[in-house]
Amino acid sequence: MKTLVVVLVALAAAVVAAHYVAEDPGFIVIGYGGTVVRTTFAFFLILALVAFLALHGLINVLQRVGRMRKRWKHWSDDHRRRRAHESLAGGLMAMAGGDYARAERLFRRGVDDDSQPEAHYLAAAEAAHAARAPARRDNYLSLAAGAEPAARTALAIKRAGWLLDNGQVSEARPLVEKLAQTESGNPQVLGLRLRLAQASYDHAGLFELIPALRRDRVLGHDALNELEREAAIALLSRADLTREALESRWSALAKNLRADPEVVIAYVRGLCRHGDDAVAEELVRKRLERRWDTGLAAVYGEIRCEPPTRQLRKLEAWAVARADDPGLRLAWARQSIRAGLWGQAREKVESLIDHTPSPLLHELLAEIAEGTGDDGAAARHRKAGLELAIGVEPPRATLPAPLTGGEHAA
Repeated sequence: MKTLVVVLVALAAAVVAAHYVAEDPGFIVIGYGGTVVRTTFAFFLILALVAFLALHGLINVLQRVGRMRKRWKHWSDDHRRRRAHESLAGGLMAMAGGDYARAERLFRRGVDDDSQPEAHYLAAAEAAHAARAPARRDNYLSLAAGAEPAARTALAIKRAGWLLDNGQVSEARPLVEKLAQTESGNPQVLGLRLRLAQASYDHAGLFELIPALRRDRVLGHDALNELEREAAIALLSRADLTREALESRWSALAKNLRADPEVVIAYVRGLCRHGDDAVAEELVRKRLERRWDTGLAAVYGEIRCEPPTRQLRKLEAWAVARADDPGLRLAWARQSIRAGLWGQAREKVESLIDHTPSPLLHELLAEIAEGTGDDGAAARHRKAGLELAIGVEPPRATLPAPLTGGEHAA
């Protein structure tokens, strides 16, 4: 349409020009470098018009060629994007179906077609990790880091997580420690530090992490409280703690932890390891009088104050209201064994073993049997306790009646 308009305008101009040229054709002289060209004005106009039309046509052709090239590039890029998308989608479906080798091939195939090849390398690394091919996995991660240097931190976090998944704690440690220095406020890095501390049984490091984990909400409130409680128990239960270190750790605990019965039990056993049974007895006695707990009552039987009859009198007083409490009965049995009251001890243990047999109760029955001079019964109970510990249900065995006068044997 544009060309037709141009032609019509040119024809109109030619008609007008011809009208004037017919009366006076005129002439044009052009000189250049010693050469002189002379022509009529009409011919010059025709020549100029032809040149204009030729130039216009050339420009039009070049514009069309440019548009064709853009269309071709757009189509080519769109086709490559579709292929990359299909490779990524197919790889994800193969991963979901457990075909990790095919997933890896599909992810690798889409690398050259996508403007973000690092995504395909990372997906291929995921497939290689699932296929238990750590060398290929690490190679893909290196390629992803080379394709997008800004993603190095994210890739390092991913690799550290995979190492911990495989139980490669020593390999993961330097990587996690480096991330902790450069990305200390990153919740993902905090999660890795938590996993590393748990895998290496670093309860002190785990306990120090709790405030940061709580601040960044890496875990839920209840999960963090349980984690803090377990770490506190583990720290207080260490056999290599000095008396001063035990007291320091106990004092550093929050009030809610020092009120937790399981934490108190760990502290009490630590006191007993250092011979502070009097301090332990007073602590447990006051806690039980303020608020009863069957686990804390049971540990009262492990405290060895002299004479044992003093603790027995306290247990008898508590039994007025709590005679059926299993923790109290267990403590009563232990203190009775210490006092040589074999019949009383036997009665308490058998009342417990009827309901909940355990290796501990069989061991106590073995001690009672040895105290009454029945080595055969002691051996049978130790065998029954061992079988129970390894999952073999033993037949129930009872002790013979206590020896005459055995109630007060030494």
